[in-house]
Amino acid sequence: MLKGKACINCRRRKIKCDGDRPSCGQCARSNGAFEDCEYPGAGPTHTQMLEDRISHLKNRIRQLENSDEPSNVALHNPYSRGSPPQFSCDATTSAVPSGYSSPDSRPSSLTGSPSSVLRNTVFPPPVQEPPMEIMLLFINLFYQYCPRFGFFLNTARFHQSFLLPLPIGHHARPTPALLNAIYLWGSHLSPSQPDGFDEKGFLRNCLYHLSKDLSSSHPQKIIHSIQAEVLLSYYYLKHGKVLGGNYHANAAVSLSLSTGLHRIRTPGNSPPDSSPKGSPQSSTTALPSPADSTEEGERIDAFWAVLILNNYWIAIQESHSMFYDLQNTGVDTPWPMDVIEYQLASPSFSKISRIGRPALLTWRIQQLLPRVSSGTIKRFLECATIEGCSVMALHAKGTVLLEQATIIRASSSSEDPNSGTEGMASSGAFTHLDTLIDQFKTHFPMVDQMDVKSSETETLLVMQMMTHAATIKLHLPLSDNGDSHSRQKALHAAQSIAVLTHNVTPTSAIRIDPIVGVLWTAACEVFVHELLKLDSVATGNSTQWSTLLHSILSKMNTFSANNPFMRFLVNRLQKNHPAALPFW
Repeated sequence: MLKGKACINCRRRKIKCDGDRPSCGQCARSNGAFEDCEYPGAGPTHTQMLEDRISHLKNRIRQLENSDEPSNVALHNPYSRGSPPQFSCDATTSAVPSGYSSPDSRPSSLTGSPSSVLRNTVFPPPVQEPPMEIMLLFINLFYQYCPRFGFFLNTARFHQSFLLPLPIGHHARPTPALLNAIYLWGSHLSPSQPDGFDEKGFLRNCLYHLSKDLSSSHPQKIIHSIQAEVLLSYYYLKHGKVLGGNYHANAAVSLSLSTGLHRIRTPGNSPPDSSPKGSPQSSTTALPSPADSTEEGERIDAFWAVLILNNYWIAIQESHSMFYDLQNTGVDTPWPMDVIEYQLASPSFSKISRIGRPALLTWRIQQLLPRVSSGTIKRFLECATIEGCSVMALHAKGTVLLEQATIIRASSSSEDPNSGTEGMASSGAFTHLDTLIDQFKTHFPMVDQMDVKSSETETLLVMQMMTHAATIKLHLPLSDNGDSHSRQKALHAAQSIAVLTHNVTPTSAIRIDPIVGVLWTAACEVFVHELLKLDSVATGNSTQWSTLLHSILSKMNTFSANNPFMRFLVNRLQKNHPAALPFW
């Protein structure tokens, strides 16, 4: 080990460090006694940045609590480099990510910054909940589509607490911010707006309560606040309000990391029922031990829902991840499971008499949730492991592959714009990820045979399209440089997306999922590039590519009627490729 290269923990303790990443041997053997294994570099460490952010959030909360008028509190948006823009509660105002900007399509300002909400908006007193009949209308609409925008709580438990005849804010019910986030989505999905209960009001209430809930004594304030942030991020994104959506995604990420949701069942942490209830899980989390495996399952699902959302944003903005650096921060939380599997994995279930239980079932139950878990994503990226076969796990894996492909493509472009594609093709990371993606695709025939609900079938369809889009991310730049192998791989991936698109009906819940427009855009880019190549015209293939291109564009146009983000993507394709899209 070179001098000065030891991790921070070993340097402080003056012990020998082997330099392994993401965690050196000394830190790995500490069983949680050491802090996160981090190495010195340019700038503050990951833990220091999180601690600074937590301190900053606490100061905000104190400012809000000590202020008589919320409108007088000037809050700083940590994600805005310039002065914060004005906020508009009108969710139809559109904003687009920098990675998708074009001279004629980008609005003059971005809207939806929560910090500007608190500074420029005088919040009215929180309104009462809707009547029961409207509540039931909204919640039933919400349940129909909630898998598409990151709802991870146990539905049965949530619904039971949702219906309790108790006032909003009662500890037995969901937090006020979460309730209003659900009413917001229910109102948005409703074909008609009940008098006095519209989206603007629920959005104001949700933002108002988000600033209050974390400082309350609600027993579920952390998990419910994360859920509310996730729902808000998807809502803003669907409406093309990227600044607001990104802000809430970052808030969900910060809460997840600061409370240790990425280290569930990490070596040194105790699984539920093996430690006293109410005791902290580890030094890295402010959450008490979960009451049972179902509650622990909610936390596991919460982490992966936030990771999926984060990876969506990376693909949309074509940027690096702010969630985790696999070289420095380990993700130990096991892959998510189905609801019934969390119940089967409960220690209380294992105490049930084994008389008459098949040996295979007993073994399966023991394998469901590992007692300890480490390097979950790292092991997946080293080799497409068979661990994690639930629908949510497969969805998360698809987003990880898309995220990795986006980062490799962005890195190669930023390092040397002139020779980036050549360097990308020859890099070991490119070759390894390309092989990993192909290996992951070999499981698709088994995925198609899974016995799942219709909503889960749609999730698996999106997962497959994401994996094909990851191939396009890697190979389209090389295809444009004349690489025939990459050209064929990109074309095959785009064709696969087009075939999967035929299974999407006009009423499908997929129309709510914001990532779908990005995946369709990736496939359209491949077909457009082919139409502009002379050899495609000479061989007569241009008709085939034009047909596939317009089949996807037709679907995008259908779904863009009430989806500003999808509409922006269609307009961007048209303006960037007028020669290939003369009629769109």
